[in-house]
Amino acid sequence: MKYFSLTAMLLGLAALPALAQAPPAGQDVRARTINTGGENGAYHTLFCPPFPPALARVYFNGYACTTSRGTLENITRALQAPGAIGFVQLDVFSREAARRTEELSRLTVIRRDIACEGLWMITRNERLNNLGDVQGFARRMTFILPPRESGSTASFNYLRETDPNGLGQVPEANIRYARDATDMINQVAASTDGAVGFFVQFADPTNANIKLIVERNLRVVPVVSRELLRARVGDQAVYEVQEFSLSEGGLLGIGGRARNVTTACTPVAVITATAESMPAGNAQADQRDLIMRLREVPSAQLLPQQGAIARLISGTRRMSQSAVDTMVTAAETAKLAAQRAVN
Repeated sequence: MKYFSLTAMLLGLAALPALAQAPPAGQDVRARTINTGGENGAYHTLFCPPFPPALARVYFNGYACTTSRGTLENITRALQAPGAIGFVQLDVFSREAARRTEELSRLTVIRRDIACEGLWMITRNERLNNLGDVQGFARRMTFILPPRESGSTASFNYLRETDPNGLGQVPEANIRYARDATDMINQVAASTDGAVGFFVQFADPTNANIKLIVERNLRVVPVVSRELLRARVGDQAVYEVQEFSLSEGGLLGIGGRARNVTTACTPVAVITATAESMPAGNAQADQRDLIMRLREVPSAQLLPQQGAIARLISGTRRMSQSAVDTMVTAAETAKLAAQRAVN
């Protein structure tokens, strides 16, 4: 009979938890999360729910909508967890891809045709008619944003980077950060110095923040300029220009007028790791198949299933190129006039 030392026995027992936690050879360790945003946000409540059943139909089972702090955290999770999927603002993803080229080359955009989130620039100042008015006076204006770590603030910083002679002139000292988008809207509504607020939000008229813009009778400045429309991720535009309705259920807005506004929007993008970034073998094959299958799903099947919201998305009107050109020209004229006044 062989005898084992007490030390050897203890070492063997200590190794048992690690062995128990290790997955058996060949077991699928794919992360089955679809990372969204806050539990009450559009990504989590509207855009994500159609995805798990779409994946299950092609035997990618067990995927679940998972809350997060938004785009930046969803990028991190997609990099760290094999198979994880994430909803992101395309402009924020583009900014991060430009800053972290090698790292984000491991990610791919699966699709960007689900919806487009509006860029909302708001103010009480009735003299601000277009983005050119804001660009020309940018270095002297007060800007109020949601928290520093928010996707909206990341979008605003991206606009500053793509527009160095306009919004890029905004000094950090002129920027105030609110607790959240609701607090920001209320601060703009209470301002007496012509402050400008900015946030990114899906244009759902039932959303509390969109309703608050209407209730506080705030002016929406169209976020449209040549610099902004040149922004690209790969060979695709980061922004589109669309007309949105801020009136709920066809009701009329302030003064008996329907609140239809035109501004740029950034597509909701769905990302995951590239197949090439996964371990060779089944993991790569499965990831390649997941990407291909999600790209093949008809967009109508991935729209929010609530009838009113689905109609809202499908009914959004993309502006014609001639209309966009007119807006760009007006913004450039206003910017030059404002800069002459400042200088």
